[in-house]
Formats: sequence, C-alpha cells, structure tokens
Amino acid sequence: MRILVTGSSGKLGSVTVRNLRWAGHDVTGVDLLESDTTDHFLDVQRTEAVIEFTSGYEAIIHTAALHGRHMDLNYSRQSFIDTNITGTLNLLNACVKNGIKRFLFTSTTSIYGNALVDAEKAVWVTEELIAQPRDIYDITKQACEELCRDFFEKEQLMTSVYRVGRFLPEPDNLMLNHRLYRGLDERDGAEALRLGVETNLTSFQIFNVSSGSPFEIEDLIELKSNPSHIIAKRIPNAVEIYRQRGWSFPTSIDRVYRSDKAMQLLGYTPQYTFEFLLNQLQ
Repeated sequence: MRILVTGSSGKLGSVTVRNLRWAGHDVTGVDLLESDTTDHFLDVQRTEAVIEFTSGYEAIIHTAALHGRHMDLNYSRQSFIDTNITGTLNLLNACVKNGIKRFLFTSTTSIYGNALVDAEKAVWVTEELIAQPRDIYDITKQACEELCRDFFEKEQLMTSVYRVGRFLPEPDNLMLNHRLYRGLDERDGAEALRLGVETNLTSFQIFNVSSGSPFEIEDLIELKSNPSHIIAKRIPNAVEIYRQRGWSFPTSIDRVYRSDKAMQLLGYTPQYTFEFLLNQLQ
C-alpha cells in the first residue's frame, strides 16, 4: 500500500514510517523538520500544496500536530487551530479530492480531561468514557476526531482515530510507573497504526492505544489510595526489583487505560508492557 505519514520526524511518526516499511508498504514521510524518516517537507496548513502532494496515495496516517508541550512554549490558540484543525481538514479534503480511501488520525488520551478526575477511585478509561477537554490542545483534538467522523459518514472515507497514551522522555522509574496504567511505547503505537491501516473498518471507530495494564476493575478503589498493595498482588516480582534499584511505586494511581477495543477489532497486542520492561531489568 502507498502510504503518506505526516509528522514523520516525530517520535511516533518516525517509528511508524520504519514499521510500515518493514511490513512491506511504500511509505513517504512528510514533516517540517528534517530526519532520516522524512522524505519531503510539507506544511499541512497549505491547502493547495496538500492537495497536490497527496495525489496517488492509498492511505494517510496523520501524526503531525502541535502538542501539550507547545502550550508550555506559549503557542497561541490560533496556532493550535491552524495546525491541528485546519491541517487535518486539508488532509481530509485532499483524501476526497484524490480518491484516497483510508485516513488514520492520531489523537490523545489527554482528551478525556476532567473525566479522569474521581476523588474515590481510579478511572477505568475505555472509549465509552465521555471526553471532557481541559485545554486548547484537547479541544483541537476533539474537533479533529469529529471531522473524521463527519468524513466517514458523509464522504465514505474510511477514517479511524487512535487515542495514544503517554510516551514522553522520562527517567526509568517514572516511565515504568506510567507504563503500569497510562503509558505507551511508541513501537506499540506504530504497530497499532499498521494494524489500523491494514484493517477494513465498516464503521467509524475510535481506539485507545496504550501498553496495557495488569490491573482489574476491582482494583480501582485501592489503586487510588494504596497502589503499592495492588502492584505487589498483581506483579509480585516488581517489589524486589524496585527495592534493589531504590525506586518508588506511585503513591496514587488515578486512571487505568484500556485498549480492549483495539485488541478485539485490530488484533492489537502491546509488546512493550510494564512486565516486559521489568523483565529486561532482571
């Protein structure tokens, strides 16, 4: 399949390009930043340039965006709207004009926002949880998700959305802690996108994509107040490994991301889980 990947210099985009090529696809990476996975420079805000460049592709995987870190750099609301919403709309329109059949949009689990707040227990986060955006980043991602839904329903474009978990650079202790309940390895994220682009979806779908969790729904109350006890129960060998390294478990866990839907509909099976990383340390 001839696939265009936007944001191909980014952490997820670059791994997605490599993973798709390894799987035998003809992949072109575009970005505004140079890298060994970016073949061309393309600004998704430029309507005519997007239409012209995307001719001849069979699928687009859209990972390019302004992210939460750009808020820390004081990017304006208008910048988020121009890049995230207008850029996505340009690509969707280009798909229709150029006969591209598949469009995959990478969204964020951050979109759940205020729905992740519960004073009594951790929140069980499936796609049924109603998004409650907290900032301009979340707002633009929600708008893009709805654009994708609209194009599926009205233009018969096979759109799908991937709400990816956290994959920021972090110290090992913090990274493993996040991998317990909300993290994602970009290699797993890229594999979910590969599975998505190769799957024929008959209805619009939104997928949570995380590295999984060892926790069960009956653990939610204690995860909020005493996660160490649940971690020791579910993954007993973690206690000694953490002790040897002088690491700490989270003092409270406020959410548990679930990717059951992606597992069922796409065959997604995360490899780089908490348990996998823990075993690498032994």
